[in-house]
Amino acid sequence: MDAVGSRTKTGNGRILEIGIKQAALGGLFYFDAALFSSYTSPMKRKPMVGVAGIGMVGAPLAKYFLSAGFKRGKNLFLFDADPKKKFRDDISRSDILFICVPSPSKPDGSCDVSIVEAVVAKYASPERIFVIKTTVEPATCERLSHTYRCPIVLNPEFLREASAWEDMAHPDRQIAGHTVNAEDHAVRVAALLPRAPFVSPARSGLHQAAITASEAELGKYAANTFGALKVVFGNIIADCCRALEYALKKENVPVGISYDRVRNVFASDHRIGDAWLDVNHGDYRGYGGYCFPKDVNALLAFAKRLGRVLPARSRERMLLASGLKVLDAMRAYNRALLKSQGLTEEMVSRHDAELKKKFKARPRARH
Repeated sequence: MDAVGSRTKTGNGRILEIGIKQAALGGLFYFDAALFSSYTSPMKRKPMVGVAGIGMVGAPLAKYFLSAGFKRGKNLFLFDADPKKKFRDDISRSDILFICVPSPSKPDGSCDVSIVEAVVAKYASPERIFVIKTTVEPATCERLSHTYRCPIVLNPEFLREASAWEDMAHPDRQIAGHTVNAEDHAVRVAALLPRAPFVSPARSGLHQAAITASEAELGKYAANTFGALKVVFGNIIADCCRALEYALKKENVPVGISYDRVRNVFASDHRIGDAWLDVNHGDYRGYGGYCFPKDVNALLAFAKRLGRVLPARSRERMLLASGLKVLDAMRAYNRALLKSQGLTEEMVSRHDAELKKKFKARPRARH
């Protein structure tokens, strides 16, 4: 995603500020100054906030801070390595530095955190709180915090590309996962961000759920992998619909079997829900997009490494290996489904806009 807001001749990052003026704020944004100051030294000012990486995640985050009253160049500093974006502020001035840079896949499918680590290494200081929003494999924050001796908080993003700003402004969960030495810092970070029905760490007097960074890292992978699993499940049921219709016709029972009607039967259960069950979403069948294939592959690679750490022939190792076969089968089915349409996982591992353009002329199949 590019910078938010309307493009104008002003350039130099004013795009974001103009986008804010056009937004209907309606009291949606919340900076808990009282809570923040209660966890800091006698600092009456807002913190100095930096954002590294102004893309799909960093751009809505920057827009949020501008809407909350932060001023670029005064207490908000934006940087992106791409000079064309014109975000070249000095983020070394920040007290709290949000990291929103890419974490691409390695050849084996595991997560490449080198860009994230390069930012931490360059700006490491025991006085600066790093907030990693980039999706990284579990234990990354703990390892970086230990290596560079700085406090790190994991604040996973749960943005949909088509509604990134709406999801930033109205999150369904706001998690600031703390490393071993950064529990108080997680409270400060949570106080900076938009309210949500579920918050960790919660304010005093509310339900407490102090989630660690490693738990939050694994939870983010779990969320996206579950989404992929649900896409695959819907497609398997669609396959069953086709097979049932064929079998009935062979028995001279000309009854059509509609996947969408079958879907209504089980998706109307509020415990299941309808999300991710449209098998023609994006005009092709199977899961794709920038995140699902990448995160499924990363979780599998990470979990298989974990299995090798467990004692040989132990119950835990056996169960993990058996469970991962389910996810392996899910991925194999998805790749076969894509192949049946003349596609590959690599071809569909793209941002929404690219996929929409690619499949614009493709006919929709009936299920």
